[in-house]
Amino acid sequence: MRSFNAGKVCEAIVQCLEERAGQSRAGVRWPEQEHHPFPVEVAFTIGDQLFALEHTGIEPFRGYVWMNAEADRHFKPIVDALNDYLGKNALFELIIPAKTLQGRKMPEVRAIQQAIIDWFKETALTVPSVPFGDHQHPSVGPVTIPGVPFPVSMNRFEPTVISTHPFDIKHTIFDAEQLRIDPVREAIEREFPKLAAWKRVENAKTILVLESNTISLADHVFLAQTFMTLAMARADRPDETYLVDSSRNPWLVLPILIDSKSFFDFLESSEAQRSQFDPTMLVPLTIP
Repeated sequence: MRSFNAGKVCEAIVQCLEERAGQSRAGVRWPEQEHHPFPVEVAFTIGDQLFALEHTGIEPFRGYVWMNAEADRHFKPIVDALNDYLGKNALFELIIPAKTLQGRKMPEVRAIQQAIIDWFKETALTVPSVPFGDHQHPSVGPVTIPGVPFPVSMNRFEPTVISTHPFDIKHTIFDAEQLRIDPVREAIEREFPKLAAWKRVENAKTILVLESNTISLADHVFLAQTFMTLAMARADRPDETYLVDSSRNPWLVLPILIDSKSFFDFLESSEAQRSQFDPTMLVPLTIP
């Protein structure tokens, strides 16, 4: 499971602000350490301007982090049992509903795991193959198998381009668009009032940083469009919002909304160049 990287992400954004201003930060403060009533991640000045910067991680859908946290006990036994059994000529993919094992007691989970393993071993090597990456026409399913209280599907991609990785599990999302919107809405409701208080009380320039550490669902355009739609309807939106994609190296820093200028405005302008950071070169900007 990938964790979020608040300290390093904040450092990357501060470096972007310093480069833009041609000046260095000063007076760095950690409001949580001060027991500030509105504890943003970090506050500092550049020139004579006070900045208040808040970081928040964005899940690709609600419950994703919890699902990943439980992945070893929920899915690793299935992967371990099937990886060596299936050979190297095809990539087999088990397709199940996301979060479907959450909340179940482990004896039930183990019984479901074994039922899936048994079905896969009985079925996988006899099903027709589909072109690699074709998720619209599964080789088998959805079907209900004895002992498994949810539908499952299977793909057999052959030939495969991942010869060292013969088995994978794909999670399908029902009401996917709403589940993807919810984490952005929750971040807005949690962070906007806090930053607005810094603007109102301390005349700070307010910066919100959204971090995405997976590219499975939270793609840049969807995240940007969702955020802008929700944020533009609110008077308490921050002065500047950035997206940091920490799912790859180097990290990408993308402006989402700066004053009234949007992600799409930046893409169409000469300012479209993305900032990139090697995370190993960043020192976390966290409470000392």
